[in-house]
Amino acid sequence: METFARILQRNTIRRGKKNSGFVQLFISKRLIQGAAAALVAIFVPIFLYQTAREQFYIVGLYYALLSFLYVVLLVPGMHLTNLIGFSRALIIGGVFSVLQYAVMYFMNADNLYTLLIPFTIAVVGFRIFHWVPYHVDFTLFTDKGERARVVSLSFATIAFMGVIGPILAGFIIKHAGYEALFLVTVVLLAAATVSYTLVPSTDVHFDWTYLHTLKELFSQDRRGVVMGEFANGAEVAITLIVWPIFLFEVLAGDVFSIGAVSTVVVALTIVIQLLVGRYLDKRKGNNEKTLRVGSTLYAVGWIFKIFVLSTAQIFFVGLYHNIVKIFTKTPFSAILYDMSAEQGKYVDEFTVLREMSGHSGRAVGLVVVSGLSLVVPIGWTFILAAVASLALNMVYRYQRS
Repeated sequence: METFARILQRNTIRRGKKNSGFVQLFISKRLIQGAAAALVAIFVPIFLYQTAREQFYIVGLYYALLSFLYVVLLVPGMHLTNLIGFSRALIIGGVFSVLQYAVMYFMNADNLYTLLIPFTIAVVGFRIFHWVPYHVDFTLFTDKGERARVVSLSFATIAFMGVIGPILAGFIIKHAGYEALFLVTVVLLAAATVSYTLVPSTDVHFDWTYLHTLKELFSQDRRGVVMGEFANGAEVAITLIVWPIFLFEVLAGDVFSIGAVSTVVVALTIVIQLLVGRYLDKRKGNNEKTLRVGSTLYAVGWIFKIFVLSTAQIFFVGLYHNIVKIFTKTPFSAILYDMSAEQGKYVDEFTVLREMSGHSGRAVGLVVVSGLSLVVPIGWTFILAAVASLALNMVYRYQRS
């Protein structure tokens, strides 16, 4: 198994370039910002759930609204990004991320609906100025022959952060409260924002109008990738928002236990994640088969999660789900980055289509889940995630056309 250093070195010196920008992007996004995300990712939905007096439909519909606003405002945001520069837009996105957790520091049940306004601006601003520029830079700074391996490295780094982050966050919340957690997060995100100044600029310009973007979004040629990303968005929404709240309920609000279980599960999947990326790169054409098998096993994992009732069950089902997730999300992401690279000068436009599709899936998925939560326990909404997992394979229609 290759070390992080060897993979980073290969992606730093390529095509006669002394510095591809991959290392700077990797350090800023996956190491510094990744550390912040590892601390708060599982606890932000729980915090909002508690602050909303444990009414899930409020949280679900609010997250759906965030995704809807992102979809609507992304194209004008990209035209503004043209003026800033795609790599430099990452800095603006970083400022919004700092603002997001600064607002959460002051948020409580009494001022929730007042502070949701600046919080919404911060979240949507971060998404607009961060995700498309990040995905575009990642595509430009990596090679097709190693993309699955580099994607695997990124996922493994997230997992590595996830070993320490959840249990540390649970400890901080238990002993010092959410305010202390958000304060630490603000410091880390401020450091990440500064580090984004070192990411080299890229020669990218978003050229499509709003009308043309919508035409491409609904075109037959794009249907496969749009539906695949739509399904991925719905599944991701349930993973990031519904699952943490489900854990909170099953474990009776014990945030330290939530962090501890998450840490142990993640710790046992890191080496496998690295091995999978290398396996996929060595076997060309294997991404489709791996995704087909992996998505089926991943869907089964969502069905298992419906019935967990104890810490031990959470551990074993979570471990299974994390392992099969590797065989689902690694090839899925590698396929889409390869597609992005094939777009040439339209890599940014293609990435915008991906983001709009994914967050449309999030918005629709969360509206459905919020409605279902009024009549059934939220665990039963995992059936939707299982269906979405199988629908990831729709991405092949575009790849084969």
